[in-house]
Amino acid sequence: MKKISKLFCTLACSAAVLAGGMSVYAESEYKVYDEAGLLTDEEYDALESKLENISDTYGHDVIVYTTKSMEGMESASYTEYLREELDAGIDGSGIIYMISMEDRDYDVYSFGTMYNDIMIKNIIDDMTEELQPYLTDGEYYTAFDRYADRVEYEINQVLEYGPNEPPSYAIPIGIGCGLIIGIVTVCVMKHGMKTTRQEAMANNYIKDGSFKLTRSSDVFLYSQVTRTKISTDSGSSGSSGGGHSSGKF
Repeated sequence: MKKISKLFCTLACSAAVLAGGMSVYAESEYKVYDEAGLLTDEEYDALESKLENISDTYGHDVIVYTTKSMEGMESASYTEYLREELDAGIDGSGIIYMISMEDRDYDVYSFGTMYNDIMIKNIIDDMTEELQPYLTDGEYYTAFDRYADRVEYEINQVLEYGPNEPPSYAIPIGIGCGLIIGIVTVCVMKHGMKTTRQEAMANNYIKDGSFKLTRSSDVFLYSQVTRTKISTDSGSSGSSGGGHSSGKF
């Protein structure tokens, strides 16, 4: 009910502004829309204040949205729909954390500068994996509060050190290529050493009386390790102008 009444007020204000010929500054009116009724009044007020402060301070829309049902839509599509409905995004930049109780779905949608420089794919994947247990245990406020903390932390990291970048795979690939070249070289050298015909008996290589065995041991000279990557489905996806990390709890 909180979300419905706020949406009504938002739409009414927007209509009044448009009727007066004034420009509308793109940003969601509120930062918490608890349609599913998962938060107490105290939790709602604390979270709204916290997200509003982050949004105003750093210039990125940071939103939490809960719903009872996504009305038959996929989670990623529904969150993109919410972006349009809420007019979310300060200068086109923001992030929405949506959960739906009908089938226990969640989706984090990061878009604009927020996605390009701050909450990039691997970071939102890591965040949703960290928060998912709180949703499963019904600790919704804790999940949303930690979401706010993580977003603010990443914003400050970018302000101090520059934009986040996807993990680089150049070093592992270089090591792998080096190993392959080394193995091929050893095999070629080993093959080149086979210049004589192999004898069936070792005795043919020993002069009578010239060899006396005083000690024997087994020495392990070579090893070959084969690794196979296990593919996993992270439940994340990208879309034009943003990226998602979705799953169930």
